[in-house]
Amino acid sequence: MVKLKEDKVIDFTPKYDHSDVEIIQEEALYNGFFKMKKVTLKHRLFNGGWSGHIEREMMVRGDAVCVLLYDPIKDKVLLIEQFRACAVKHVSPWLLELVAGMVEEGESNDEVARRESFEEAGVQVNRLEWMMNFVPSPGGLVEYLKMYVGEFDSSLVDLEKSYGLQGENEDIRLHLFSADDAIGLLKTNIDNASTIMGLQWLALNKEDLRARWLA
Repeated sequence: MVKLKEDKVIDFTPKYDHSDVEIIQEEALYNGFFKMKKVTLKHRLFNGGWSGHIEREMMVRGDAVCVLLYDPIKDKVLLIEQFRACAVKHVSPWLLELVAGMVEEGESNDEVARRESFEEAGVQVNRLEWMMNFVPSPGGLVEYLKMYVGEFDSSLVDLEKSYGLQGENEDIRLHLFSADDAIGLLKTNIDNASTIMGLQWLALNKEDLRARWLA
C-alpha cells in the first residue's frame, strides 16, 4: 500500500501468490550462524503455463524486527553504532543503525521490539507502531524485516554507557539526534537499508505521528 499526497491510497495485488509456486526439492547445504539451502522449484507464468525447473541457493536468516526509537516530545531519534563483520571492506565497519533483532521461537514482533530496545539501547518502549515490512534481498536471502517506530523518553538515555549482550559479543554505542539531524544523515552517513528506510519513513510521517502521539 502506497500513501500519496492528499491521502490518496493505491492498492496493488499481485496476480499470483505462494500457491502458484511448486517446490520440487529442498536440500540443506549448511547449518551454522546462518543456513544455506538449495531449492528446485517452478512457478506459473504471466502468459499461462509453468516455468522450467529453477535451482537457487538461498541464505536463510528468518524474520527480524527493526525499531526506530523516537521521542515525540523532544523530537529526538536514538540510533546505535556497532561493528558489522560483513562491512570490513567499508570505509568503517562500525555502522549507524536502528535497533534490530531476530525473532526467536514463540516471540511476537512486539516482544522482539521491546526486548531488543532494552538490550541494545537500555530504553523502555512505550507505544509501538508498525511502519512497513520488506524483503532485503529477495534474489538470494530468505529474510523478512518488520519495521516499527517505538516511543521512548530520551531524558532517560545514558550516552556514556555501552550496551549489548556480552554473550553475543555485542558492543553498542548510542547516539541521540534531533529528528531533523537524523534525517539529514541520509545525505552523508547512513548506508544500510533498514536505517535508510526508517529515517525516510520518519521524514514523510513525522508530523502525523507527533499529532497522534501528542494528542
